Amino acid sequence: MADRILIVDDEPNITLSFSSLLRDEGYACDTAATAEEAFSAIGKDSYALVLLDLNLPGKSGIDLLRDIKDNPHCPLVLVISGQTDIPTALKAVKLGAIDYLEKPVSPERLVSSVRSLLMLAAAQRQRNIMVDDLDAHTRIVGDSRIVKKLRDLISRVASSDATVLVTGENGTGKELVAARIFLESVRRDKPYVKVNCPGVPATLFESELFGHKKGSFTGAVRDYPGKFVMADGGTLFLDEIGDLPLECQAKLLRVLETGEVETLGSTDRKKVNVRVICATNRNLAELIAKGMFREDLYYRISVLIIEVPALRERVDDIPALVGEFLRRFDPGGTKRLSTEAIAFLTTLEYPGNIRQLKNIIERLTILCTGPEIALEDVITRSSLRRPPVRFDDELSLADSLGRFERQLIEQTLREQNWNISAAARRLGVDRANLSRKIKELGLKKD
Repeated sequence: MADRILIVDDEPNITLSFSSLLRDEGYACDTAATAEEAFSAIGKDSYALVLLDLNLPGKSGIDLLRDIKDNPHCPLVLVISGQTDIPTALKAVKLGAIDYLEKPVSPERLVSSVRSLLMLAAAQRQRNIMVDDLDAHTRIVGDSRIVKKLRDLISRVASSDATVLVTGENGTGKELVAARIFLESVRRDKPYVKVNCPGVPATLFESELFGHKKGSFTGAVRDYPGKFVMADGGTLFLDEIGDLPLECQAKLLRVLETGEVETLGSTDRKKVNVRVICATNRNLAELIAKGMFREDLYYRISVLIIEVPALRERVDDIPALVGEFLRRFDPGGTKRLSTEAIAFLTTLEYPGNIRQLKNIIERLTILCTGPEIALEDVITRSSLRRPPVRFDDELSLADSLGRFERQLIEQTLREQNWNISAAARRLGVDRANLSRKIKELGLKKD
């Protein structure tokens, strides 16, 4: 489908010439002679670009910009006007106009400007899709006490602009936490750029992060802006910062302290406004003691610290995580895990944390052909180990059985959409006894 353009001008010859020219270029065009007509059209239809004259009868083009600037679906606006005083142009840009052309404008200039702005509009639409997709796939699943505290901490950290260090074991979801900080921050509509530090060779680190000019080294066949410039105004996520070579750490520290990037092969420095989030699974204090990580860099990146819990610390969330992964890998809803299978999964060790559980569910959805994934399937198709049984003052047999019973009943109720009779049949117990147990446990439908 061709991008739609709205031409707003009270001179019929202007709207006719612009629309004819742009239609010849393959664009779909509508016209409006007043700000009121344009406002109504924008409210009803989806436009990628508006060509706006400021001198309109009744409400002016400036008034229209003011009226539509808070519209979340507001199209890009290119002002084309004979009213060219600088204060008016600045006011138009401040109200959201993307560019300002003076009449008369040549056909070549008009087509070139429209083509460039429509490319920008397409990039913004694609970015919005990517952000929405990121939002949908980075939910922090679970309702355990520790996860509720994590979500609350993320929200509080997101409201700040300070650097953040996310720590935790492999597979706990550090990248997910970083993404949530970005999505809940005021920088959500700006770039989110990720760098996998171990994947960048030390010899290319400076070029990758700070950019280079064409010809600055062998292989530099074109200018490259670097990750910091690409993230300007937004967020830069440095994953596994603990693996960053020592010689690269000083260069990173300098940028964090000055906010200035010096491109390789150039003496110019560019000021950048970037919020930095780092993550690591390594003990940075030990690395500092061994001389493998700069202490001054550590204090610079750890203004705020979030420790992501291991899965063994949030076992109560396993049924919810299983449900989330099952929906992800079986979107048609053709498979389900039996209550016994889910209960069994809560008793196992996960050295790989959530990533390992995710892989197990993906494997089960692929290998199990029937609609129900049974306990036997989990046992035979998983390499997980049961933790050793320990008897101590903190974990009595009664406590363990009670915890298992609660999880089993709650999961069964959810599977049966809180139909107590169906859940009782599934569990093989009397309905009245199950109702009494639900009250005792304080279980309630979400």
